Amino acid sequence: MKNTRILINSILVLLLLLLFAGCQAIFTYSPLSFLQRDPANLPLDQKIVWAENALASGDPEAMATAYDVIKNESGVDYLAANLALELSGVPQLLFEVMEGDVAIDSEADLDIFLLQVDEDYIVAAGGHYNDTLANDPDSLTGTDYILGAASILFKAGKESVGGTIGLLTAGEAQDAEDFALAGLTNLPADDPAREYLQELYDFIITIL
Repeated sequence: MKNTRILINSILVLLLLLLFAGCQAIFTYSPLSFLQRDPANLPLDQKIVWAENALASGDPEAMATAYDVIKNESGVDYLAANLALELSGVPQLLFEVMEGDVAIDSEADLDIFLLQVDEDYIVAAGGHYNDTLANDPDSLTGTDYILGAASILFKAGKESVGGTIGLLTAGEAQDAEDFALAGLTNLPADDPAREYLQELYDFIITIL
């Protein structure tokens, strides 16, 4: 389906930017020595630094520990969203799509893709992105709006009565639609992400 290809292509373009930024962070600074510390009893500001280093490291165990440490803290919705998204497996699966190892040409393929995503983490990521929009919208970039809307859409698919994106009702996908629309409203007119976010928004309203 053309609209499904648009969705995946939109996410992949922005994912490339995220992967490049992540590689820069890893190659310019190694947080591994910092991660030897136990974050459980650290003050909040140091927990945040620990979690940021865990995210930069790309180490699943460190990221899972970091997420557990900060997920219930206030004011860290954006960081929690990024950790949960990484832990959900979505970025790795999208990378496999980009490499041609996984094909997504229809809503059925998208639902198979969804089955490979960690349900708990993708649901959490969608919730944290919504909380970030409510509490700290200025922290969201164009990339965040695209990945956030996709996370919320995946979350809706996981939680829906039908259990798939293809069977979502308007009410079940409303949060994803609202998040994408907020991005279109909040982003500057010249933000290059707007084009891809518009395509994602159009996809969301088309499948309903």
